Amino acid sequence: MIEFTSLVKSAAVVVALWLAPTAPGVAQSAGESGKELLRIQDEWAAARVKRDVAYLERLYAKEFRVHSMNGSVVSREADIGVFASGELKPDRVEDQDMEVSVYGDTALVTGIENVAGTYKGNYGAMALRFLNVFVRRDGHWQLVIHQSTPVPKE
Repeated sequence: MIEFTSLVKSAAVVVALWLAPTAPGVAQSAGESGKELLRIQDEWAAARVKRDVAYLERLYAKEFRVHSMNGSVVSREADIGVFASGELKPDRVEDQDMEVSVYGDTALVTGIENVAGTYKGNYGAMALRFLNVFVRRDGHWQLVIHQSTPVPKE
């Protein structure tokens, strides 16, 4: 009986965690913050195509990290560096199916990013499912974590 009770409690916790993001009052309506974050996503896409290092430096929090599709973690400096050096030359970064969830001064943006360009002289194109974590500091949103995973081709 103890094992069954423990199993029921564990299942209840999993269900509660699964439902929490949809519970009323947990996530604020994206509202104006959501619109602002979608605008920032569009600006970030354009900045990467233009290799606008100044924009990246403003957007990325000091602790910014990329959790890349191969499992490695890329620092803020290294990410900015591949754009500044021309090692990474995207010619297309287009986001779609984006959703924004705002939790006070923290926000999550998810979606699919279609990217194409040259990295170390090799051309490639792919679709990536992404998760971006933003924090609001001094009234401005900063990107803290970017994580992406390739979308399987159908």
